[in-house]
Amino acid sequence: MSLAKQGILLVTVFLLYEVGFIGTLAWLLAQAEVEGAKQEFNRQLSEKTDRLMLIGYDRGDSVGRYSRILESGATQGTAVSATEVPSLIAWLKDAFNDRPQAKALVEKIEREVAICAPVTNDLQDNSPGLSAQARREWSQKREKIQPVVNQLLLDSRELNKITKIVDSDAPHQERQKRELTVKVLLVGMLINVLAVLAIAFLVISRITSKLDVLTDNTVRLKENRELRPPLDGNDEISAVDAIFHDTAEALRQEMLVLKAGEQRIRALIESMPVSIVLLDTAGAIELVNDCVESLFNYSSHQLLGKRLSRLFIPGQAVVDGAPHSPQSQNAFKHSVELTAMKKDGEHLPVDFMLAEIQLAGESKTLVIILDATEKYKVRKLRQDFVFMVRSELKEPLTKVSSFLAKFADGALGEISEEGTITTRAMQQNIERLIVLLNDLFDLEKLEAGTIEIEPVVISLSSVIEKSINAVAMFAEQHHVKIESVGTDLRLYADSNRLVQVLVNLLSNAVKFSPQHSVVSISVKQFESDVEIAVVDRGPGIPPSQAEVIFQAYRQVEGQDVKKGGTGLGLAICQSIIDAHAGQIGVTSEAGNGSVFWFKLPLTKLEEA
Repeated sequence: MSLAKQGILLVTVFLLYEVGFIGTLAWLLAQAEVEGAKQEFNRQLSEKTDRLMLIGYDRGDSVGRYSRILESGATQGTAVSATEVPSLIAWLKDAFNDRPQAKALVEKIEREVAICAPVTNDLQDNSPGLSAQARREWSQKREKIQPVVNQLLLDSRELNKITKIVDSDAPHQERQKRELTVKVLLVGMLINVLAVLAIAFLVISRITSKLDVLTDNTVRLKENRELRPPLDGNDEISAVDAIFHDTAEALRQEMLVLKAGEQRIRALIESMPVSIVLLDTAGAIELVNDCVESLFNYSSHQLLGKRLSRLFIPGQAVVDGAPHSPQSQNAFKHSVELTAMKKDGEHLPVDFMLAEIQLAGESKTLVIILDATEKYKVRKLRQDFVFMVRSELKEPLTKVSSFLAKFADGALGEISEEGTITTRAMQQNIERLIVLLNDLFDLEKLEAGTIEIEPVVISLSSVIEKSINAVAMFAEQHHVKIESVGTDLRLYADSNRLVQVLVNLLSNAVKFSPQHSVVSISVKQFESDVEIAVVDRGPGIPPSQAEVIFQAYRQVEGQDVKKGGTGLGLAICQSIIDAHAGQIGVTSEAGNGSVFWFKLPLTKLEEA
């Protein structure tokens, strides 16, 4: 039975008992009132029978003395109201209505009084100075009623005896009622005490004890100890205990899975061929794998509990305070190039990255460190190669392009129309090679951080004008019109690099726009920055490729690659805008054109 039903049943039983107990007390009170009324009735009965007997004695005695004592006032003691005796008899008849014997005796006394009344009433009317004739007549009457008077006295005594018997029964009955009342009160109090004890026992045994078990099980679960056996019964606490056991078992299984997973993760960390450091929630080193020991020449016990900055040269904000410092947040998303330091003080270029993992219900930080020595060597070789290729090829190619231009124009002599077409095609290919070399060189310098950005206060309208002039002939060849809006805005930036960005964006827009369409340049000023956008009516870019196109050597899949391009232009644009602390992006929808935009901060202008 549920606790709610048990409580309702317990309260109902207790209320029924209390109602019965109160009803019994009410009945005893009513009996006491009846007994009180009965005592009052007996008192009046005794009083009235005594009065009737006294009147009878007084009248009988007065009749006997009347002939001997005729003094003035002798009869004053016998003066009785004419209605007193009849009213007494009427009251007694009604009082003895349930006692036939007593009632019959009262009726007999009533008849005797009726016989004696005419004679006894004369005692009040006659005076001591009666005539002899009147005295003789009165004497005759007295002798006639004397036997009745005697019988009246006997009957009055008998009635008084009956009344005394009733009076003698009343105290005994009253005592019995009092004893019964005391017994009822004692029994009621005893039952109340037993009921309270029973309720307390039920609460303690069925509720409190079960709650103690639940509390103990909670402590056991917290301390990872075995739980007490499930509670019996179908009440709510037993149901909660059953759910608690099920939850504890599920948690135990989950903990086993987590521990197994943690062991697998630790084993994986130990066996990974890269340097892995595990940081606890406070940022202290909790675990290092063998690669860390071999790379930095530290033993694990020399690093456990230490800060991560022990493995890096000072002054690198990404490492100082990692993983909680604001500078280290970028390392959760991208690889960061840092300089580490071995135990002997030797510097070591590394790629640094952070990742958050969950172990045993706690959030920990996984530090991945890759030795970038070889990467730096390859980068240096690539930079040297690019520089060599540019320096060794650009100048000869430029001369060849100039020669082909003169040759195609007839400056070196007349050539056929077919020769002119072939020469111009060769010239275009060479120019593409020169553009590719310039892009490669710029990209290499941007990646190496050696590109020269020389910001000054410049006029944005001048940058836009130079950019349009640079691509005007290219736009004319594609039958595309370029429009722009006037602006008097000034920026703190590198004018040549911004022209390079705009020329690249305008060239792409013209290249992929249909003939006789318009490419427009818009400028929007905001509170803290300015946005320059190039809008075209081309085929658009799918959203899935909106970020890919800003990566080096990547182009939009599905577009006509015959239109040319190295896949480096947008990557160079992004590097230039990043160097200006700005943002670059594209808003496009396949089939509805594209909007390439970049934002530059105005705060730099205020600082300048």
